[in-house]
Amino acid sequence: MKNERFDFKTCLKAFKALGDPRRLRAATLLAYAGRELCVCEIVDALAESQYNVSRALGALCAAGIICKEKRGRWAMYALADKRGHLARHLLGLVRPAPCCSPVARDIARLEKRLARREGGVCVIGCKC
Repeated sequence: MKNERFDFKTCLKAFKALGDPRRLRAATLLAYAGRELCVCEIVDALAESQYNVSRALGALCAAGIICKEKRGRWAMYALADKRGHLARHLLGLVRPAPCCSPVARDIARLEKRLARREGGVCVIGCKC
């Protein structure tokens, strides 16, 4: 493993961003998926309003935890570093999740939502 150095202010900003349950759940979903997710897929998986999810994703972007890419009318999100320490830590939160945890329910909804992709791409938008 290569020796990684982290700026204290950067780490503090990331931990503050992850201190909100909605943001932590969104980042954990992105770590679990291991690929880009459309904002509408995250909205449906979290069972939250698009406004609340978009604000949470914006804070995660500002903290440098995730990145956003616009593709036409779709906004795609992914972890900024899929193989970094943070991604591994978030995946550690997902693996032992008991079936009754909020993250486990989020993952179950995400799996159902991802099954609706066509050609590996979101095509239906938000169902809420």
